[in-house]
Amino acid sequence: MVTFLLYPAAGLATALAFPDFSFFPLAWLSLIPLYEAAARRPSRRETVAGHVFFCLGYFGTVLYWIPGVLIRYGGLPWVVAALAWLLLVLILALFLLPFTAFLVWGMSRSEEGTVWAASGVWLLTELLRDRFPFGGFPWAALGYSQQPFPWLLQLADVGSVYLISYLLVLVNGSLWLWWRRGIRRTMLTAVCLCALACLYGAYRISVWSPDSVGVVRVGIAQGDIALMEGSDHYAQKYFKTLASLFDRAVAEGARWVIFPEAQNPYRLEQDFYFRTFWSDRASATSTYLLLNSSHSDDDGYYNSAYLINPTGEVVYRYDKIHLVPFGEYLPLERLLGKADALVAEVSSFRPGSQVVVGRVDSLQFGTVICFEAAFPRSAGAAVRKGAQVLVNITNDGWFGRSAAPAQHLQMAVVRAVETRRPMIRAANTGFSAFISPLGEVTARTGLFEETVLVGDVYGSACRTPYLVFGELPCWAVIILSIALAAPLLDRNRGLSKGDGHAGRRSPAV
Repeated sequence: MVTFLLYPAAGLATALAFPDFSFFPLAWLSLIPLYEAAARRPSRRETVAGHVFFCLGYFGTVLYWIPGVLIRYGGLPWVVAALAWLLLVLILALFLLPFTAFLVWGMSRSEEGTVWAASGVWLLTELLRDRFPFGGFPWAALGYSQQPFPWLLQLADVGSVYLISYLLVLVNGSLWLWWRRGIRRTMLTAVCLCALACLYGAYRISVWSPDSVGVVRVGIAQGDIALMEGSDHYAQKYFKTLASLFDRAVAEGARWVIFPEAQNPYRLEQDFYFRTFWSDRASATSTYLLLNSSHSDDDGYYNSAYLINPTGEVVYRYDKIHLVPFGEYLPLERLLGKADALVAEVSSFRPGSQVVVGRVDSLQFGTVICFEAAFPRSAGAAVRKGAQVLVNITNDGWFGRSAAPAQHLQMAVVRAVETRRPMIRAANTGFSAFISPLGEVTARTGLFEETVLVGDVYGSACRTPYLVFGELPCWAVIILSIALAAPLLDRNRGLSKGDGHAGRRSPAV
């Protein structure tokens, strides 16, 4: 029983490293109970059951807000919402199962070799979760927990957030080896790697600065537009509230005003009055305006961002590429049939086909809409296309006052570091923010307030290792970890046949 409790203990400790708790140092220790449980040689059934409880503690706690969203906005009964949450946790658990299974298998051969290889296996599971199922769900990747640790955070520009995850898992395993077996060399190696990562981060923060390629004064209008309200509410918000916030931003010197993603019954391309209202306002103030609206063609509806220039012309449109499964579209639509009625309000969008870069004066920008901020490749694609500034427009009103808005903001911060681009984050209900290329949140709004943020944003044109090589550094680390561990795992193979303590070594320096 004590051994089994180690699994949920590890999961809960890991979850506490994320918002709203944000005890981020726990992530350096939280997996130690998992290593200890694996070292006690559980059966296959115990391993699978323990792994499920670990993931319930980890993913289930971080994503506790999902049933509330499904009940309030999906109209689902609480039982169905809870089952949907459980299904998601189980899918995430399935992706992470190779890590736990490898721990148990490897401990019977070489504990030291297992620690090295398991770190690579964890990294592999996160890379896979970035893309599968249905385009990926990388929320709660372990590396995000270290967003408050600025020195380590800078490592993200080498191999994305997943390289930070690798380092955390390696440290957990090496600390367990030292604590339970007295093996110090793996811990010392892990400490040296962490020190190098922190020195790199200190250099980035204290010495290096991105080359500025221009500046624009930006105003973020946070409108606090409600979900699923009547026409009077949206008329009030789009023609009075946002107009007032727009005027406030212009009065504070904004050359470019950004509206967040939000529920919007008006279509810019089809609604003459809506388009004329904002085109006239932009031209009257010689201001650029970026706003969210849907549009349609023969293939269906698209969730889009538009730019109106200071002469009132629509000069840019980006159609969201990475849609939210079961929110903005229904995966396996033919198979699930009439189930899309559960998400009829938001399940009819089609994905955009290409990344589009816009221009404000001399600055080029790329847009990531809502869920796209969770993916390194979405922001990276915009920057590789020429974006010098990133804009994240999002509607986090679905999340209420849960931990999700803070978790979503964390991911936007990491995207800024990976690409070394300033991030302008316009969130309908908060948190709107200006984020520097070093991951510093220089200004931020609160939740559920009508307000304006205005600040100068400098563009950047530097090339980070992540932008040049993408995920190749992560794959190299996976291969190297397994290659280093293979001789140790093979060397102790014979011992495992007759020695119940195979792989347990005497203390080493």
